[in-house]
Amino acid sequence: MFPFLGSPVKIYSNPETIKINVRDKETNEIRLLDYISEKCPSLVGKNAVYYPTIWLPNGHLQTAYAAFANFNGIHLINYERKFVETPDGGQIAVDWTPPISQKPFDNTSTIVVLHGLTGGSHESYIRCLLEVLTNPPHNYRAVVINFRGCSESKITSPRLYSAGVTDDLRTCLQYIQKCIPNSPLIAVGFSMGANYLGEEGEKTPLIAAVSVGNPFDLVGGCKALIRTYLGKYVYSPSMANNLKNCLKRHENIMNQDKRINISTGMMSRSIREFDTHITSKSFGFETVDHYYRDASSYFYITKVRVPLLCLNAEDDPIVPTECLPFDEIIYNPNCILATTYCGGHLGWFTGFRSPTRWCIKPLSEFCIAIFEANDSSAGSKTNLETIEDDASSSEGSTAVDSN
Repeated sequence: MFPFLGSPVKIYSNPETIKINVRDKETNEIRLLDYISEKCPSLVGKNAVYYPTIWLPNGHLQTAYAAFANFNGIHLINYERKFVETPDGGQIAVDWTPPISQKPFDNTSTIVVLHGLTGGSHESYIRCLLEVLTNPPHNYRAVVINFRGCSESKITSPRLYSAGVTDDLRTCLQYIQKCIPNSPLIAVGFSMGANYLGEEGEKTPLIAAVSVGNPFDLVGGCKALIRTYLGKYVYSPSMANNLKNCLKRHENIMNQDKRINISTGMMSRSIREFDTHITSKSFGFETVDHYYRDASSYFYITKVRVPLLCLNAEDDPIVPTECLPFDEIIYNPNCILATTYCGGHLGWFTGFRSPTRWCIKPLSEFCIAIFEANDSSAGSKTNLETIEDDASSSEGSTAVDSN
């Protein structure tokens, strides 16, 4: 394969996707895939091709650049932080943009963002998307849910978070609905933050959702990770270190959980060891594989009842292709899976100098299209050139990054 020649987007879906109501159509309804084909040229059609940065030609380099490149000074977002109390005495930091003081609550369409493992609203993959969607001409609102202990937030009860326990997200969604009860909501989940939707079925308050780099099958993914040298000796230890750093910051409170031994957890050399000693025990699972199976979201794909777009790279070293739920996606007419041959884990960098993330184009197009279908007055019409211009102008941003 020659990635520099371009990586066409491949679409997997049910032959008969659901019909959605579209207010500006004469028939008032259209099949989801047909609508996406009209509104999202970066997903379907001759322009649906990802051209990777020539010096980042594979998933390992894309992933490394995403993890270690300096994104300071670009994609700057001004947040206003609020805290949501949980039933067990904990708290969750949520970051609103634009700040509530600048844009009081109203019925503006809203993006609810969920970050990846030990991440937060400061992550560049979040900021580059919000820079497009919350600024003119789209002017949507966004709120980033920072899971417990993440993004410089303190925990107030002896519990961090896990991929399989979604009650914190429900608590935050209830809070968001109280703040903006008439606002359409679309969730965008990155990596480990992309779990939840299938559990709710038709009860979800979301009108649609986007899953980016979702691991889907944690048992299979963990086994695949340790089959490779980089997976065993680079990626897994790196993820374990991130989790250990998070645990260390909150050691005083986490010591109250007598089910775990923090000293043993801090000796973990892999993410599986950390989840064995800390995560699985903290959340009451019998074994680490019990936790991984419970937290694997592919079980719930068939139960999704609103439009769901999943975007994954086939060379993602964290999420191998064998773990993608092709059959479940094709079974469920609400779901669409888009893959590219390359892109790495939350990478998809394009351009030679100061690479930008290609993925913000299809993600933005999908969100805008769904908001338009929900309300023809919400946002602006999808325009590939507009989104491209927004993405390429990020280096000139003057907003303030406030956590």
